[in-house]
Amino acid sequence: TFASRGAVVAGNAVHAASRIVRQKVLKLASKVLEAPEGELELEDGRVRVADIPQRSISLGELALLANPLRGAVEPGTEPGLESTAYFGPQYGATAFGTHAMILEVDPETMMIKIRRYVTVEDCGTVLNPLILEGQIHGGVSMGLGNAYYEKLHFDETGQLLNASFADYLVVSATEMPRIEVGHLETRSTLNELGAKGVGEAGAIPVPALFAQAIENAFHDRKLEILEMPLSPNRLFELLNEEKSR
Repeated sequence: TFASRGAVVAGNAVHAASRIVRQKVLKLASKVLEAPEGELELEDGRVRVADIPQRSISLGELALLANPLRGAVEPGTEPGLESTAYFGPQYGATAFGTHAMILEVDPETMMIKIRRYVTVEDCGTVLNPLILEGQIHGGVSMGLGNAYYEKLHFDETGQLLNASFADYLVVSATEMPRIEVGHLETRSTLNELGAKGVGEAGAIPVPALFAQAIENAFHDRKLEILEMPLSPNRLFELLNEEKSR
């Protein structure tokens, strides 16, 4: 996806279609079980009468009944337990969050060691906690790559010099810190699910945070980092430039 909108747009479209299918399920089950729709429960792949749980029918059985092999479809109904729905947001629903890190810099080699990394995100309703944390972890990894490892190098003729992973550095498990992730859930008012896009939330803050952490590590110097990506060599150069001023 792009613009952090996969869960917001597709998720709300799926949600809208699911509500329609749910109504179809309850309407058909009401007829089969001879009970009002308001007395039915939909749980664990079955529809059952709330006060008489042994009276139930599976969604698979209802799907077969909803697709008659012979005979006309009843008036006011349509075959199948399916639906199509659309969702077009008027405004983007953007997540909020904050990142913090503690790092150490080797003054001899300028190599970085991140000792602690903490992030708290508010992406509204959390639809899938595992996928959400995976997105945050992946975003932080991309952000660290943008901050200190990944850079394209060209010669004077414009030829790319590091066109393979043997020369182009990406963050590996060795460089990745353990990420502590916290969540707040403030529902968005812009869609029914209350979801906010969080795809980019893991990556965007990292380079600025990384620069601030390095400046703080050299708090006794007047180091000001205004560029990314850095590297050990470039950090040496910036410190020497600051020293010569």
